[in-house]
Amino acid sequence: MHRFSLYMRGKVFYVKFWNEEIQNYDHGVSTGKRSRNEALVKVNEWLRYGYTGRDQEKTTIQDRLQFQTILYYLSTMELTDKQKDRLVDVLVDQGIVTENATLPEEAAEEESILLIPFLEEFWDYDNSPYVREKHAYGQSIGKRHCYEQSKRISHWRSYFAPDTRLKDVTREDLKFFQLELKDKELAPKTINNIVTVGTVPFGWAADRGDLEVNPAIGLRKFSGTSKKRDILNPEEVQQLFSSKWDDERSRVGNLLAMTTGLRAGEVVALRKEDIQGDKLMVRHSWSFSDGLKAPKNGEERVVPLLPQIKTELLNLLKTSRYGNEGFIFYGTEKDKPMNIDVLNKGLSKVYVTMKLPVDKREDAAEQEKVRDAMIDRGICFHSWRHFYATHLADKIELRTVQLATGHKTPAMAAHYADHAQGSHLDQVSKAVSDVFNEMMSPESISA
Repeated sequence: MHRFSLYMRGKVFYVKFWNEEIQNYDHGVSTGKRSRNEALVKVNEWLRYGYTGRDQEKTTIQDRLQFQTILYYLSTMELTDKQKDRLVDVLVDQGIVTENATLPEEAAEEESILLIPFLEEFWDYDNSPYVREKHAYGQSIGKRHCYEQSKRISHWRSYFAPDTRLKDVTREDLKFFQLELKDKELAPKTINNIVTVGTVPFGWAADRGDLEVNPAIGLRKFSGTSKKRDILNPEEVQQLFSSKWDDERSRVGNLLAMTTGLRAGEVVALRKEDIQGDKLMVRHSWSFSDGLKAPKNGEERVVPLLPQIKTELLNLLKTSRYGNEGFIFYGTEKDKPMNIDVLNKGLSKVYVTMKLPVDKREDAAEQEKVRDAMIDRGICFHSWRHFYATHLADKIELRTVQLATGHKTPAMAAHYADHAQGSHLDQVSKAVSDVFNEMMSPESISA
């Protein structure tokens, strides 16, 4: 491991010194230099002659790291009463506290709240006071969301030193953190998601009075347009569904998504009672972290169901060992549907096969090329929602598309329909029939 790490924030080089004892870097320190060579000279000067901090007190780098180590262990160790007494004796000897001085328990606790453990507890679904509070007020928050946020803490952990306290974080720190993420060439949306891992807890802590000031106030988000997702053309669709699929559940699920715009979680959550004549009741979604829950945005909706798709669903249900009691897209357990990954994997395999000539379909390198091209196009199970909205947008006005896809706002419906050139349920039903019947002619769809 290098003794230090030199990096840029904005136009200035910063340095982090490696602490061998706790196997992590300390806080980043500005060298004040814009040239890497000048910054290296400054760092070596500090290593030889010591570092003068913002408090204008000079210390050696070794002492700085030793102090960081002491703080780290004091903050993370479970001290016995005897150890606490010895610690107080040392503080008294150093003249830091008087012999009879005490701190109020709440103040002491606030002073010692470490940033990373605070974030870890905040996004721990089972132990988070934030999650308990959300539930108490009747608000929803999913295990999956907390899980994704907890994974993003790794970015905070690699940037902020282990002894960073919650109250030490400033808006300037957060700005530099954003810039470091940008230097890693992460997408704007990804950076914003990573930053919310801390900004949401900061706001919550400030509202509770645990923080005097919310450092995230006024922090700007990165803007940028995400790469637009491509959609399959009608010829590709016909070729796709006339090909052989290894898993019938995957084939029917993709067919259903193409003609209804359902999300993956909504597809696998379907039961027989959700089929109501020529309509499909979208009442649930499924994730393996949260189980059965309300659809995204918390709103149920009704979508038209083509007769041939209804037949496909009912035929699939007949192959389930659980009969009408289980999910249409059944899994290995009665109370759990199939894994959502089955939908994407089936689509990917058939796509790759249909794009390759017969003599190259067993060539792993050729398969990988086609798979990379598929990813580059943005083709995946979710792109059926774009496909659906695009073709509906050619037939009916945007507000009606929004009702069919279950988007909260016309803007989001427009996002999904931006591939298009240029009673509501009845309009949707007619549009679906007009658009998809030709693509789904018997000779082009294998059952």
